[in-house]
Amino acid sequence: MTTDPLGSFKYEFAHEVNRVLSQLGSPLSFNLLQVARSPKDKKSFGLPVGFKAAKDLNKKPKEAAKLIAGSIDLSKIPYASKLITIGGYLNVVIERDALFRDVLDLAGKEELGKGVRKNVTVMVEHTSVNPVHPLHVGSGRNAIIGDSFARILDYLGWDVKRHYLVNDCNLQVAILAAGRSKVKKLKPKSKKDHWYGLIYAMANAVLELWKIRKGIAEEGEPINEWKETIERVRTQDPQIAEGVKEITEDYVMDLLKRYQRRDEKTKLLFRDVAESVLNGFIETLRRMGITYDQFDWESELIWNSWVLKALERLKESGYLEREGDAIYIDLNRAVRERENIRKVFGIAKEHLDLLISQEKLNEIIPPRFYLTRSDGTWLYTGTDVAYSLYKISTNANRCYNVIATEQTLEQREVRASLALMGYDPNFLIHLPYEMVNLIGVKMSGRRAVYITLDDLLDEAKRKVLNILARRGIKEEEEVDKIAEKVAVGALKYALINVSPMKVVQFRWERVLDFETNSGPFVQYSYTRAYNILKKVKQIPGTYDPSKLKSELEIELIYMLANFPERIQSSYLLMRPDLISQYANDLASLFNKFYEGHPVLNAPRDIKEARIKLVQGVKGVLGKALDLIGVPRPERM
Repeated sequence: MTTDPLGSFKYEFAHEVNRVLSQLGSPLSFNLLQVARSPKDKKSFGLPVGFKAAKDLNKKPKEAAKLIAGSIDLSKIPYASKLITIGGYLNVVIERDALFRDVLDLAGKEELGKGVRKNVTVMVEHTSVNPVHPLHVGSGRNAIIGDSFARILDYLGWDVKRHYLVNDCNLQVAILAAGRSKVKKLKPKSKKDHWYGLIYAMANAVLELWKIRKGIAEEGEPINEWKETIERVRTQDPQIAEGVKEITEDYVMDLLKRYQRRDEKTKLLFRDVAESVLNGFIETLRRMGITYDQFDWESELIWNSWVLKALERLKESGYLEREGDAIYIDLNRAVRERENIRKVFGIAKEHLDLLISQEKLNEIIPPRFYLTRSDGTWLYTGTDVAYSLYKISTNANRCYNVIATEQTLEQREVRASLALMGYDPNFLIHLPYEMVNLIGVKMSGRRAVYITLDDLLDEAKRKVLNILARRGIKEEEEVDKIAEKVAVGALKYALINVSPMKVVQFRWERVLDFETNSGPFVQYSYTRAYNILKKVKQIPGTYDPSKLKSELEIELIYMLANFPERIQSSYLLMRPDLISQYANDLASLFNKFYEGHPVLNAPRDIKEARIKLVQGVKGVLGKALDLIGVPRPERM
């Protein structure tokens, strides 16, 4: 039995129409998304086949629709009872009770839209934040989108592996390691990632002031802001400010070189800071229900020769070049000479010729994609290429990289590098997302100016506790559990309920709105359905779907029936926000039903049908919450 009753009906209807059109010599074809419910007749669905095929068939729309209807095999369309033509429309009247029964049964079992296991592994790499300071709200959005998309893939039948790349071989971690080396004897006085974040900010400020004194700082570096950073760290931890005083660029780069060469003493220093911060990340993310199957270390990509393997393959392509000790890929030349590289960048040959003639190609594709610095140390671009080669070596069918939109060009360059190494660049799929705008806050990890994810969770929980106190819930342990679930749900919903390609404007009044379009609103609707069923001694084994005949009841079941289509859309478009928006719409409609349709006090036959409807709503709302990673509370 299909887990998408309405979708299977639409698919077979469109498929049967296409079969007949082909027999009649028309090249037209329809898909299931074009099958629409009739606005007048709640029991029929139609396609404008007569209007679309009239010209091909040399007939008027009404005659074309009747001609096509005459060859339709109704027995191949599930839930179909009869065909009717209205003007140029071909409509199928469905056996609505049968459809509704299958939809409600699947919804109640929480299997509506569930995919069969494909025995195909898909990798999702997400979060992968530099381990130098606490997770902030922007990196939190990455983690939440990545986790939700992985959940959607898993529900649709893929074997999902969640990976995190620990970026421990970059300049930022080297600066943190340099700072830590100056305060070896100090022990963390707070959550480790927060404490190390202060060391990182202090080391950064000291290093930038050193550069300014030496006259080698980037133009426009504000000396006062770095002095303010030092004072900010001093107010939070005077010992760090006192200990981290003298750091030079030579010292930082020497540490980075030695770590990339696997110097054992340096390895102990880098791994101590990276693992400490990473453990802080893990603690925060677990609080949000986000976990990983594997942590991949950037350093091990170097030590285990993945970077060298990538260089060997790139050298064979003929596009690997050197500039002193710096290594780069000549992607500009590759775009000019290779069609598969042009495809990666979405440039047609005609467009390429125009860009070259206007001397604008370098504006679109930088001529040199550097993999190493001039001193031979690896850039993140180089380890990204090596990491992609490593991913190819696993049994994954493809890999989704959840990375900010600002890295779009770099992701294309990495995909182009894969193509030059002889692999399918479509193995890598970039799932981009925009930043989070905390109203009135300008964040900078280098200056220790940020709102951490921990701070947001704690603040959300405080606000929820105040709301629950006003609602009269007094059991201390129960209140704490509820507040934690609602706080996590509120924050996660707020960060996922906007298209990944749009900036999130973060406002507390929206995040904790119990009335509409928020995590607490959907959670509250779920608890409403849960508690109705809790009062039922036994879910009826038999019921009559025809008793569900009010307009609200019919609309509610059709909304449940559309859940599989919404899941598919969220997958194909890489937009988990479509699930959260669906959950909000379903919750709103269910609340209207609740206000005007008694369940437990209804006549017996109606009561049985409404109990099944409530069970279906609970199942789908619960599953929607699961897919976006929002906890299911049983009481609010």
